[in-house]
Amino acid sequence: MSLLQDTLVQITKRSQAIESKVLERWSHVGGVDVYGRLVPVVAQYAAATNQEVVTIPKPCMIIASADHGVADMGVSAYPKETTIGMTQNYLIPKGAGANSLANYCGADMEVIDMGVAADMTWVPGLRSHKLGMGTKNFVEEPAMTREQAIDGIEAGIALVTEKINEGYNVFLVGEMGIANTTSSALMTAKFAGLTAEEATGRGSNISNERLKLKQRIVHDVLEKYKDIDKNDGLGILASVGGFEFACIVGIMLGAAAHKALVIIDGFNTSACALVAKSLAPSTMDYVMASHLSAEKAAKSALENLGLEAYVDLGLCLGEASGGSIQMGMLDLACHMYIALRGGEQ
Repeated sequence: MSLLQDTLVQITKRSQAIESKVLERWSHVGGVDVYGRLVPVVAQYAAATNQEVVTIPKPCMIIASADHGVADMGVSAYPKETTIGMTQNYLIPKGAGANSLANYCGADMEVIDMGVAADMTWVPGLRSHKLGMGTKNFVEEPAMTREQAIDGIEAGIALVTEKINEGYNVFLVGEMGIANTTSSALMTAKFAGLTAEEATGRGSNISNERLKLKQRIVHDVLEKYKDIDKNDGLGILASVGGFEFACIVGIMLGAAAHKALVIIDGFNTSACALVAKSLAPSTMDYVMASHLSAEKAAKSALENLGLEAYVDLGLCLGEASGGSIQMGMLDLACHMYIALRGGEQ
């Protein structure tokens, strides 16, 4: 049995008994209505991590980087080389917004090169599972093979399993890859049955002219791959996804199999969650939403996942930004729950 198949069979629903117990305990310290949505945050965390006695979360931020062949079509406001610059920025000057947000929420950071279109061996601390020098341009051919998609998913499973064995139990997932919102628009359109116009947003705040180009490309590619069934998550990922997306899908599946929680970020990671859900629906028991991305189809993606955003800040950043904010809320909620219980949980 392959690592992916073995992982899928391990994924079961989160503990309803623990979830109910946590909700009941909240009711004895002022009532669940008083503390609003902080209550289900703690309940899901406890149930997902299988903790009858709630502990303070230990978070790890994982950012996966890769390039996209469709970037050559001019769908982004930034050149493809930006992926190189941002990836090294996380680890050398450590000056990205993601670094600040990881520090804010107390998360340790891991960065993995899944397919940056350059030699990145000079970057200290960068993990590598390079599936290629970026995906193919899906306007012309599938982004990757199904074998590459599985390889990428299994890389994510292996990475999250390693970190779980080190004691981490909450994972913030982020991505870096120029033109990846074009992939997300296509993936979301396929899963949610949206038109190109409904699914395609401005990504890196592109101009009206670029937006029209991006929408036209999404329309044409949807037509090209119209025969791929919306339930074929692996087929959709391979056709129009990204190498970094495959890794994030694996992180979600691996976390679910090992009873850990994943906090998704914005539009891109929601698209990854749609793939994970298609492969193992119970994975969603271990996925928590964070913010509502400003991308056009972000709400549709969350609705199809059965999730709801906790905050709406108009963020377009990605890179686990919204996940970090939600992680801060989860940490606060757990501290409140423990304190209100007088330390007795």
